[in-house]
Amino acid sequence: MAFSKKMVGQQEIVPGPVQPGQLPEPTEIACIEVTKIYDACSQRLCLDNIPPITFVPTNLTLTPSFGGCENITVSLLTPPGFVITPLPDRPGFARVEATFQVTYDIVINFPDGTTQTLPGNITTFTKDIVLYVPEPDVAIMKYEALAECLYGKVNVGATTTVDVIIGVWIVIKSAVDVQLLVPSYGFCPTPATCEEFPTNVCDEFNKRPFPSFMPPQMYQNPY
Repeated sequence: MAFSKKMVGQQEIVPGPVQPGQLPEPTEIACIEVTKIYDACSQRLCLDNIPPITFVPTNLTLTPSFGGCENITVSLLTPPGFVITPLPDRPGFARVEATFQVTYDIVINFPDGTTQTLPGNITTFTKDIVLYVPEPDVAIMKYEALAECLYGKVNVGATTTVDVIIGVWIVIKSAVDVQLLVPSYGFCPTPATCEEFPTNVCDEFNKRPFPSFMPPQMYQNPY
């Protein structure tokens, strides 16, 4: 499915990549309300101090092993959420503090092919950074985060535990809702009709091209 195209003068435009010098002249200057990013920073964290997680294997006669992590999510703990403290000696800048929570399920494998899931494990980490936040009273703090298990090991002894190390990539942004003047080509055209997912095998069959019943020609003698 593709965006619908729009004619601006003699030029056809559509959302997507453009070549230098191929932008048509805008038809208006529009005032739009957007969330403008004023500052952002990225960090990676290796959470290697997570306490061992104790569990009881579902099969006590087989030796369990680490099978990975599933359903990993990173969320902001609220309250307090982001705490913004302006820096008196740096106008416009602020100290930004926040605590994040990583939730994940651990998969345990057994030699017979069965698995055991340890759901809802939680660890936390804090961020204490400096960002440009021009209007702390109306600032919108945003974040994006991804996480994955970097390492896991099952320890069998008097009790059975599993060690994990989790890696996190996080981007934290300061933003404000503003009104901006931008060149515009007017409103987007009405989108094309949605493509229906085929649920009838006959309908799908009827759309396929008719095959050739003739064997292919040999256009070049291989000898």
